[in-house]
Amino acid sequence: MSKYTIKQIFIDNWDRFVLENPHLNIRSVVFKEVERMINCGNPDLGYALYYCEHCDKFMHVPFRCKSRFCNSCGVKYAKDRAFNISKKIIRCKHRHIVFTIPEQLRIYFLEDRNLLNLLFDAASETVLSWFYDLNKSQNFTPRHNVHFTYFW
Repeated sequence: MSKYTIKQIFIDNWDRFVLENPHLNIRSVVFKEVERMINCGNPDLGYALYYCEHCDKFMHVPFRCKSRFCNSCGVKYAKDRAFNISKKIIRCKHRHIVFTIPEQLRIYFLEDRNLLNLLFDAASETVLSWFYDLNKSQNFTPRHNVHFTYFW
């Protein structure tokens, strides 16, 4: 029984999916990321060669795509990002807030991706205003680098 992976599913089905769904208007960056993920670890596209003096053997280590979309590389990206963010967090209580887009409005954001910037700006201003109102007496406000990630 062969092992199915996300990468193998894309290799087997991506081209057919694109051909059968021309109405989807897939952004060029998506094609680029899928191609990177499909070719991740392909030694034909480059590798590092290591030699061990003790066992007199060579090891070929193929280059990775380093894409967040890739199952292999994305996990490393997420762990590295979480670690880097954790180094910057001040020692105080934190809140995790999720902003969602109602399903009926998602089509507008898919048609005009620039609307996401407006949405993130509005969400950021909301959080900063709320934080200011709760903390005016301490004269403490966060920097304006509130980060948002969107999920559908």
